[in-house]
Amino acid sequence: MAALGFSHVSPRSPHSLTTDENATAQPAVDALAPSPDWENIRRARLQLAIWIILAAFCVLVTFSPLRSGFTDGPRFDAPTDIDLYEAEIARMRQGEGYYQAAATELRSRGYPTASIFNWRTPLPMWLVAKLPGRGGQALLAVLAGGLVLAGFLWIAGERGLLAGAIAAVLLFGAVMPCFLGPLYVMPVLWAGVLIGLSVAAYGFDRPAAGCLLGLAALFCRDLAGPYAVACLLLAWRQGRRREAVAWLAGLAVYAVFFAWHVAQVQLLLGPDEVAHENGWLRLGGAPFVISTVQMNAFLLVSPQWLAALYLVAALAGVTAWESPAGQRVGYVLAMYVGLFAVVGQPFNQYWGAMLAPLFALGVALAPQTFRKLASIALAPAAAN
Repeated sequence: MAALGFSHVSPRSPHSLTTDENATAQPAVDALAPSPDWENIRRARLQLAIWIILAAFCVLVTFSPLRSGFTDGPRFDAPTDIDLYEAEIARMRQGEGYYQAAATELRSRGYPTASIFNWRTPLPMWLVAKLPGRGGQALLAVLAGGLVLAGFLWIAGERGLLAGAIAAVLLFGAVMPCFLGPLYVMPVLWAGVLIGLSVAAYGFDRPAAGCLLGLAALFCRDLAGPYAVACLLLAWRQGRRREAVAWLAGLAVYAVFFAWHVAQVQLLLGPDEVAHENGWLRLGGAPFVISTVQMNAFLLVSPQWLAALYLVAALAGVTAWESPAGQRVGYVLAMYVGLFAVVGQPFNQYWGAMLAPLFALGVALAPQTFRKLASIALAPAAAN
């Protein structure tokens, strides 16, 4: 029993057991200590239990009075914003400046204009207005198609063809709005595609491209700011100083750009601007987060409880993703899920379109994650 901290004194020795007796006693001692296999089994069972409980909770939320969202029908429910952006683009094509066009359309349509965050930065609308016809949609479609292909190649190379195929299918659902009617005018779609391409670039170990694409997403939609900050912190933590400097420089340029944007808006604001009745801090929690997950074409035509399961599957997939690029996806998803649990009004459900590609990547890896956990947790009793 020396291994347990006790000594044994036999009549034949005032100090210890003989060598033979020690050899006999050791198996009994080892039997009392948990084996590494048993520790793995217990850990896997605990993780499975946590995911099952979380999935049940999220599904119950979708059937409760707390549920949030407006997209249980077979359509992308943001026509008002789309009409707004199209009207702004039409005015710009007629020679009007962006800010004047935005001011006219926002006020005529009854949008709150007091908050600077209700005024979109001009880049996506300016670009679409400069391109002829549906040239903007063609450009976004090319980027979206590139994301589906890049996602397939990345995941297939890292996790096998089946996982890559699942990723491609789910990514297509995430970017399908880019191909449908006038939805391409929404800045959040541009930002989502560019963030997806950015993480894919990191998956192929192309940090320079990942940085440029991430910064492009930020200039398309300020909501991509947390992604840029997360990438800056990851670059610094991992000792990639040149990349960190590039992110820092890009954020500095964006800060100047956003300050100019604020100044342009301030020139157009008067004393009677309309404000939202409620602020952005809404503590929407799981109901709002689940509603944002619905921003995938396949989930838009499905009951919301499937989006709840999709959320849990995505989180499970990224938590077991051990590559540096995979961990980046996990960190970013966790950050935005936490952020959306606190910030965002119910009609901001469309924000999820920016994260739809990342959720798709996580869900593509979920089958492998759950299969591995189940194979360990259901190991034969002899392994215990």
